[in-house]
Amino acid sequence: MKLPPVRSGARHISALMAVLIAVTLACTIGIAPRSALEATLAPASPIPPSPTPRLLPLVEDTPSPTEAESSPTASSPPAPSATPMGASGAIVYHAGPTGAEDIYLLRLDGSEPEPLTSEAGSNISPRWSPDGQQIVFVSNRDGDREIFLMDVDGSSPQNLTRNSAADDAPAWTPDGEFVVFSSDRDGNREIYQMRRDGTNIKRLTFDLAFDVTPVVSPDGSQIAFVSNREGESEIFLMNSEGGNVFQLTTGYADARYPAWNPDGGALVFASDRSGNFELYRIDLRGGEPQNITANAAHEASPDYSPDGLLLVFDSNREGNYEIFILDLETLAVTRLTASPTLDGDPDWKP
Repeated sequence: MKLPPVRSGARHISALMAVLIAVTLACTIGIAPRSALEATLAPASPIPPSPTPRLLPLVEDTPSPTEAESSPTASSPPAPSATPMGASGAIVYHAGPTGAEDIYLLRLDGSEPEPLTSEAGSNISPRWSPDGQQIVFVSNRDGDREIFLMDVDGSSPQNLTRNSAADDAPAWTPDGEFVVFSSDRDGNREIYQMRRDGTNIKRLTFDLAFDVTPVVSPDGSQIAFVSNREGESEIFLMNSEGGNVFQLTTGYADARYPAWNPDGGALVFASDRSGNFELYRIDLRGGEPQNITANAAHEASPDYSPDGLLLVFDSNREGNYEIFILDLETLAVTRLTASPTLDGDPDWKP
């Protein structure tokens, strides 16, 4: 709301009274100016953008939640909220106190979440295979962060990486034959590719900066990833062999968690360019990133529904990190989970 210019006399008093009345009415009916809402909703201290990042922290990454934030424990999250109209299929995500997360399956039919892992330690970052028959994920059950593969019911887990380094942030190629991931096995965070059985590991990036969080385009020709090679954490693109690297985002702010839309023409990502981490969409044919959440909370880890009409993500907009769905046409948001612990990093079944 733009305040009128200062004037003297009765005209100034009249204008000022009109503004005060308008603001009072706006607050009363719930349409207070955004700056007023932000002052009310802004946390007293910074809150990290995601309950458990899919990657190891970048050079100046935000730390994980404190013990105070992640102290509640629960054997299983309670039933989800009402499913949005048009939402179908299933979502996998991780839940639990930081360092003791498990992976859950949430069918979008009102069912309760089903635990898929129960091993001690951290089990995070689940990703559906393109055929929907298996799930790749990250676990430290063998001592350090490794990439595992399991069936959709949680059975037959296999350690694919078996390396003393930290391997994480897995993502599939569209044909389901390969998995790309991030690792510091050569002394620096880089992007790698391996076959789905863990063989034929190939390094794709060679840079002194941190390269993390790879995601492959729907046609398999490009990989989006996060790097701080230009200072801030930004989104970059490269071809499937690691060549033709191109910086997609700029703006002197962090950009993380890229996700392709189903036709490969756009990406969504989380960025703090507005002060807190919100979700943005960028058209790869040109144009500036568009803020699609515009909320005072921290939001991250987006993923598209198979039809491209909805977006699942994690957010602390209601206090605790939970899973939400965003309708990309109406921008209406529906909460899916209601857990006493942290829920994060959702992935929609293809």
